[in-house]
Amino acid sequence: MSIRGFTILLTSYLCSGAHGFVPTSRGTVSTSFAPSNVSLSPRVGKTAMSSSREQAEQYLSESYPKFYSLLQKNPAALQRMRDSKAGFAVFAPSDAAIDSVGSEQLQLLEAAFNDPDLNQILSRMAAYHMVSAPMTAEIMGAYNVVTTRVGELPVEVAPDGTMYVNGVQIIRSYQFQDQIIQNYQDKDGNLLGSEGVEGGKICIIHEVGGFISPDDLWHAMYSHFETSGLGAM
Repeated sequence: MSIRGFTILLTSYLCSGAHGFVPTSRGTVSTSFAPSNVSLSPRVGKTAMSSSREQAEQYLSESYPKFYSLLQKNPAALQRMRDSKAGFAVFAPSDAAIDSVGSEQLQLLEAAFNDPDLNQILSRMAAYHMVSAPMTAEIMGAYNVVTTRVGELPVEVAPDGTMYVNGVQIIRSYQFQDQIIQNYQDKDGNLLGSEGVEGGKICIIHEVGGFISPDDLWHAMYSHFETSGLGAM
């Protein structure tokens, strides 16, 4: 994945340390040419050099394709998440994690994707994995709860620092942040200098060990197929 023009901060959740994470960074691009001792009051303008939302969504589609298909079952919530001015957080199970949920749930999920009557359940399941704010592990650990698009889910931190959302482990996290350049110009519009500044969106992908949505959504899917005459999956 291209790392040009944006910063990815990779947080790996290990079994030691506060909340079980150790921050590392990669792909950092930082340029600073802030003017010093400028006699005239410079004009200041900001330029966004990258879109954290676009980079995060591209990473989701490439690294978590099965889960990304589920997100697209709730286009309204997905768009509201995209439009969040501060950024967002997504809890994304990997393809391997989805494949490990068990044959019955996999069959339910596959059948639900092909049944228009279950779009609402899939939409709600997707929304439980979206947060319209850049929710970090530190915040979740401090409040022991995370508020998703459709409701709150409990957060627990084990004695060894491992973090769980609704009983599902957070394995690692990826943080994408807008890179913004602040430009300084004189009264004639000539560039005096520029520097990287904080601001813009922060988008976080928390990789989790499975679906964090409540079990009653699975029960609703199962009941639908039973009452529709298809029987148990």
